[in-house]
Amino acid sequence: MIIKVSVASASVAFVCLAAKLIQTLGETQRTIAEVRNSVTGLTEESQRLIHSASQVTDDIKDKIHSFDPLLESAQDVGEVIHSVTDTVKRSGIIPNNEAVSRENGATNHHREDAASSVSSKDQPARTSNFKTSEDAPVIRSTPNGGVKIRLN
Repeated sequence: MIIKVSVASASVAFVCLAAKLIQTLGETQRTIAEVRNSVTGLTEESQRLIHSASQVTDDIKDKIHSFDPLLESAQDVGEVIHSVTDTVKRSGIIPNNEAVSRENGATNHHREDAASSVSSKDQPARTSNFKTSEDAPVIRSTPNGGVKIRLN
């Protein structure tokens, strides 16, 4: 009789264990299905995000390329200004109203006195000191004291 009760209780325990195992496997399958759905949703969302980031990157590249001509023009202007400034510095051209007045026949004694009191090193250079070359810009004084610059 003890053996019958032991076998019966072992059978009941095995059935309970099997039922609990089946229940756990069902929950595991549901959890795995939920994880698959989440992963699929995240994959789709990340693909959309990557596509959107790619479009933004392309748009930024296009806008940067549209600024290239402007930056090149600014660089060219800077080089021209540098060239003109360098040429003016090398030539020593500074408008001298005294020389212009003498060419026009007018004299200004006050200016002559002031100019003679300044050492020749401090006096501005005359346009006659400037020698043009084939590639250098031409710089000339105008009668009204301005400067004309012709770039080649």
